[in-house]
Amino acid sequence: MKEKIQKRLPKILKINRIDKKQLRISVLFSNGEDRVLDFDRIFKDEWKVTKDNAEYVLLNPSEFARVTVANHTLSWSNVAMHITGPDGKKMKVPYEVGADTLYDLSEVDEQLFIPLGLMLKNARVSAHLSQQAVAELSGTSRTYITRLENGKQDIEMMTLKKIVEAGLWKRLVVGIE
Repeated sequence: MKEKIQKRLPKILKINRIDKKQLRISVLFSNGEDRVLDFDRIFKDEWKVTKDNAEYVLLNPSEFARVTVANHTLSWSNVAMHITGPDGKKMKVPYEVGADTLYDLSEVDEQLFIPLGLMLKNARVSAHLSQQAVAELSGTSRTYITRLENGKQDIEMMTLKKIVEAGLWKRLVVGIE
């Protein structure tokens, strides 16, 4: 019997910024990605929102900007939805869309994207070193260095330190602002 692989559902951890004029929100997802949701496009092109839809009020920039994070997704308490509870009674709840749906509708936030692979490649090239040389000096493989530079490989902090300090003869500095 095949085991069912359980996919971890994305969660929204925080809002990075809101552009109420363009109806765009940048968020941090639980997988560490900063992603942008273009609600102008989503409402008009994807969902074809009309005056009859609950979301219509969110086309107003002031109403749109009242977004918060609740239940690990975006929530607008200013847009009331009515659902039937398990007891059969009607309940008023804020407007929310599942974080998995929002993740699928989002794009990488280029303003916050840190291209680590490109930074490593630029440092390697400026040091006049080949991928093979960096790999040998740092105790990794050329294939691993290639995958890092192309953004196809995750890296642990200690391995990054080893590549930067032993392979590139640089000092690794990590900061939190």
